[in-house]
Amino acid sequence: MALRDRLESQKALQTAWGKLIPEKEAYKYATRQMAAFCANLFQVMRILEPDFEKRTEAICEISYALNMSVSGEEYMNEFYDQWNIPEFCEKSAWLGAIFGDYGDEAENMAGRVIQFTKDRVEKELDTCPWDIVGAELCNMTTAMFTANFDLANGGENDVALNMCEARGCGDRHCRVVAERRSTFGLPKQGFLDHMQQPVMPVHNTPEERMVSEGQILRNGQYSNAFGEEHSFEYDYRWLCEFGWAWCVAFPLVVIRDMAEDEDEFLRIFRIVFSTAGKNLFIEPFAKEGLRSWLGVPHTIGDNDPRLMGGYIMSVLDSQLVPYELDAFTKDEVRINVTADDFNGRFEMAPMDELAIGYEALWHNAVKTLVSAEWSCWFEGIDEEDMTIVVGRKIDKRMI
Repeated sequence: MALRDRLESQKALQTAWGKLIPEKEAYKYATRQMAAFCANLFQVMRILEPDFEKRTEAICEISYALNMSVSGEEYMNEFYDQWNIPEFCEKSAWLGAIFGDYGDEAENMAGRVIQFTKDRVEKELDTCPWDIVGAELCNMTTAMFTANFDLANGGENDVALNMCEARGCGDRHCRVVAERRSTFGLPKQGFLDHMQQPVMPVHNTPEERMVSEGQILRNGQYSNAFGEEHSFEYDYRWLCEFGWAWCVAFPLVVIRDMAEDEDEFLRIFRIVFSTAGKNLFIEPFAKEGLRSWLGVPHTIGDNDPRLMGGYIMSVLDSQLVPYELDAFTKDEVRINVTADDFNGRFEMAPMDELAIGYEALWHNAVKTLVSAEWSCWFEGIDEEDMTIVVGRKIDKRMI
């Protein structure tokens, strides 16, 4: 009987204890981590601006403007080349669906294009990692989609775009329909008008044909309508950069302005992320689940900072953030990382809020995962080189 020479090699994230987490699982974990950070940020927004319409319109307006700001002949020529769009295709709004569909698939928003024609585009999603954030984000994405269509049409708004179903609002699907205004006799929409029903009927995919993973997980690559392909490896890297842009960097611009001043914003920001951290491992089975997922041996007790350190390392690894482990003992964990790497996931718009948010989140998470006598803080948080520390600390004003 002939044996194989070796096991097949697979890419994986290796935990602090040597357990291998498959690359595809790490990717899915990263998408949900981004969604959770976004959800916390939107809670900050709801405190600062209690009026749903005002805050929703504000984040829609900035998301549309920032997407449109990249407009220009050079950008659009690169767009047509990147997505293999033939020269003879009419360069109008419908081509904006190409980039919208790719963004969905790269972020594991699994589904299908129902219709892709000059006068009508329909996209149906079965899953969305960001469905926990809420209705404001669903509205905000319609503003970004509208920008995609307008960019492909020289800035002219000639489609009515509606997310007539949204998982973040309780629907089974997310469904976006873009209909050409001149063909269907539709008025120009405001930022809060994009959740209406389309003119033409929609196609509802039966449950048995729904999918739970995007193309890059099912097929190992993304393929668009013109045959352009992107590998899973490429899309994972794309996610870890541009995923932060649309769901955190864009809305942050106006959410900060909702506060009376910088101090008020940071006070509420830290409180929200601190509360989220305290609840992260509040259930006993959450601790056991983490130990199993990371492969923590029984020789590591419950009151050991390496539990939190190993968790932080898995978050950084799944988000492709480089770091160096300086100490990993029963007394202390020290993880060195540069501010550029930690805050600059989206290089065009570095976000100090990533370090501020994760410091508050992890400082409070260690209280329930390990013990209240442990803390997590970022040494040099305002400097180029930071160190994430898990250690003992006494503070008579601890939160």
